Amino acid sequence: MRRRILLVSLAFLLVSSLTVFAQSANQQAGTSNSETTSGQQGSDSQKCSDVTRKVSLVTERYNQSQDKYMNAFQNIYENIEKLALKFKANGYDTTELEKHMAEYNNMIQNTNRYYNEFRTGLDNSKQGVCGNSEADAVQQFNSARTQLMNCKNEMLKLRTYAQDTLRQDLLNLREQIAE
Repeated sequence: MRRRILLVSLAFLLVSSLTVFAQSANQQAGTSNSETTSGQQGSDSQKCSDVTRKVSLVTERYNQSQDKYMNAFQNIYENIEKLALKFKANGYDTTELEKHMAEYNNMIQNTNRYYNEFRTGLDNSKQGVCGNSEADAVQQFNSARTQLMNCKNEMLKLRTYAQDTLRQDLLNLREQIAE
């Protein structure tokens, strides 16, 4: 009888120790899975903060350049507009210059629109990295790059238009003065 009690108690201890061992192994596996999950969330958080920082730096740099160039183009427009008003007040034919000034102003508006779409695309790509799917972020970034190229091309057109067309119109008005 004592042997049976001893065998039953040993069996009970063996089973209970195996159960405790299995439970502790499951808890450790659960802890390592939660550490992996929190580590992955930490890397996503780090990626989001890195992208946000980089986008902010790029946006700031482009904003400074955009302001500088757009102020220059706007000043050209305003100065030529003042000249056109003076010439018109003196009785000169400024219809061609006024038509070209309207085109120039539309080009300025297009440049601003392209730039705003570029900034919106950058902000959307940043949000895509921080919360949405990766493919959405890449698509938004590519769209932003396209808008930036459109903006740069439009700025180049503004420059050449001012140098070629508007300057020639002013020279033509100057010839009217000589006559």
